[in-house]
Amino acid sequence: MTSAAAGSPAGIPSRTTAFGSDATIATSLEPPVRSPIDITTEGNTVVLAVVRCLDEAAGGALLDAASAALDSQPTRIDVDLRALDSFTDAGARALVGCRDLGAKLPGGLHYRTGRGPGRDALLAAYTDHDASPL
Repeated sequence: MTSAAAGSPAGIPSRTTAFGSDATIATSLEPPVRSPIDITTEGNTVVLAVVRCLDEAAGGALLDAASAALDSQPTRIDVDLRALDSFTDAGARALVGCRDLGAKLPGGLHYRTGRGPGRDALLAAYTDHDASPL
């Protein structure tokens, strides 16, 4: 018969977790932080979908994602703005930065928009620029 480990009630085996023997696993009441950028690939195209709000933080994450996407040597990058609920001017300016990064690719950078905040963010991004988004 096997004896129970020290500190365990008689007859109940001790268990070891990543936190140590008989440790209580702490759970967070905060939901995990979700990135504002969903990254997928479609063939040789990397799709960067901005979800919810394109603010300054999301714009920075978008630029980081576009820069990282270049490492995989895609043919083109698509920035999908169709799931956007809102934007700030600082976030919209990141769209111009993405265009500059995408200029290095054979297929360039393309925007996916529909009616609403995504299209409005794209138009706002190029309001103060002499280049068109297309």
